[in-house]
Amino acid sequence: MSRSWERQVRKNQHKVNTLRQKTGQDRIGAQGKQTFEVYKGRNYMFPVFLLIIALFLTIMTIAAQNANVEGSTGTSYWFIIVMYLVLAVIMFLRRPYLRIGKDRISTIRFNRERTLMAGDISKFRIEKGFVTVETKGKSANWIFSRFLKLFNTQEIGGRLEEFAAQHQIPVERKQ
Repeated sequence: MSRSWERQVRKNQHKVNTLRQKTGQDRIGAQGKQTFEVYKGRNYMFPVFLLIIALFLTIMTIAAQNANVEGSTGTSYWFIIVMYLVLAVIMFLRRPYLRIGKDRISTIRFNRERTLMAGDISKFRIEKGFVTVETKGKSANWIFSRFLKLFNTQEIGGRLEEFAAQHQIPVERKQ
């Protein structure tokens, strides 16, 4: 189907679904919303690194201003320091997650949501403090760590074992 045809179908489907929703009927053509179990972690390593950089820049800026170094009196240095602090807060508040659905798992990697279908997973490796999702092909393995991102790896491991049993995916458990 051409893209313009797909857009037209989507547009008409949206109109029909809004009318059906007003009359209390079910939506048509929409894939059923999949329920996901979400396991959240907390990123603290990168924000701490950014705070250390901000502290280093603060010390260097104050030292340069006290030594009357030419050009060190501008506000741009302080603006950069504040931006490092803001970025550290944003990275700390933005929590990494693993969502496990009926036939797919997804997470946020490199500032984008990545999704793996069950057929794209070669195996799960569950260790103490780590859960690794090994993928087929060239894509990188997904590693969920208790130490680096504060994930509850025991809960994740148990749920991924259920997911693996449903889709006949091998599980390697190391203690």
